[in-house]
Amino acid sequence: MKWFDQLLWRYLKINLSDHDDRNAWYLVVELFWASILGSIATFNAAYAIRLGADNIQVSLLSSIPALMAVIVSYPAGHFLQRKARRMPWILGSLFIYRASFLLVAATPWLNFLGLQPGMTAIIILVIGTLPAHFFNVGWIAMMGEVIPEQRRAAVFAARNITNQVTVSVIVFLCGLWLSKIVFPINYQILFVVGFLASMVSMYFLFKLEVPDSQVPAVVPLEMPSPAVKHSVRERLRSLSHSASSLRDEVTEHSAFLRITRNTLMHGIGIWMAAPLYTLYFVRELDASDAWLGLNGTIASIGTIIGFSLWRWLIVRWGEQVSLKRTIVLIGVYPILVGLTPSLSLILAFGVLNGLISPGVSLSHFNTLLVVTPAEARPRYTAIYITIMNIGAFIGPLISVAIADQIGLAPMLIVCGLLSVVGSTSFWWSPVIRRGVPGQPVAPEAVTTQ
Repeated sequence: MKWFDQLLWRYLKINLSDHDDRNAWYLVVELFWASILGSIATFNAAYAIRLGADNIQVSLLSSIPALMAVIVSYPAGHFLQRKARRMPWILGSLFIYRASFLLVAATPWLNFLGLQPGMTAIIILVIGTLPAHFFNVGWIAMMGEVIPEQRRAAVFAARNITNQVTVSVIVFLCGLWLSKIVFPINYQILFVVGFLASMVSMYFLFKLEVPDSQVPAVVPLEMPSPAVKHSVRERLRSLSHSASSLRDEVTEHSAFLRITRNTLMHGIGIWMAAPLYTLYFVRELDASDAWLGLNGTIASIGTIIGFSLWRWLIVRWGEQVSLKRTIVLIGVYPILVGLTPSLSLILAFGVLNGLISPGVSLSHFNTLLVVTPAEARPRYTAIYITIMNIGAFIGPLISVAIADQIGLAPMLIVCGLLSVVGSTSFWWSPVIRRGVPGQPVAPEAVTTQ
């Protein structure tokens, strides 16, 4: 289709005969289709609630997937590190995750061990995250290889804008659909449609041209001689050498350790608040599915505007200054939500949060990429994901248990305060980047789609 190629070049300056341009185009187009399923997945908690799940069960949607990530991420990183051709494994795990939504759609018809439908849906959604976490580890590392650093800003920003525009429309339409059509067939049809759309995304992902990854050489272990084997002095010397090597590695990658620690301190309050929003909106404020869809749409519109704004501000301020000025503000959103019972005001707060969040995303993710050793990116990515998900596993369980005692609104305020305090770590222990700062890039939007 030469006319289509000419159209892309004329208006978007994309040359499909160029390897990098072609990959960039496929990555943007596939996310449009993947975002349809991602939009529908935002109603997972509401679906479980309407199927009869209680507060503790709903909190499992946030906590247990994080535990799954802790279990899967490091072995996945170690496994993929030793594979030259990683894409079949990455895309295979993504397909399994997406196919699990067909089982979610069938939940009202299932009678699994006598469990109520709400709990059955939660179990399926939780188990489905196992291949999703495997995918995440490989996907983040692969993006660092397939997109040249000078193109990351444009490609990742285009993916995020495509995702947010799609979500802003689809979530709103989904909310209207769910409010008009009888339950549960309304949700069931949505999940099937989302799966079919995600298969179009898979088609474009299979068209990506990904080079084989460099597999680190395996150095055979030398068998010690009998004299060395039984020498206490040699053993102590070997242990001392190992400790010295570990200390050198930690010192060499101290910036990676700082961003991991700081992000964990920032994120614990955010993860604790995650399961409380839908519970608060539906149970205490009696929000309808249409309002939930509108809330997602409004937030996405704010995010789209935010990406355009922060692309300019980050160039002017620099990534570290932008990160310091924005990350503390993320914790203000749960505080504002907990302080008001007005659904209309919450919509306005969502816009403000959407405007600020891209400032964190653009500055934080590129910093993470730069301080992660390129030669061992899957392994370090797995370490980072594992540590983050330990917090994401513990946080929701604690917050829901406390919320049952003090209330959902007060607990949201507490979560926000924890995030604000934890985020100050980026002030008193900044992540120092070495070398020439790269272009600001956006984080991978909907990494598990």
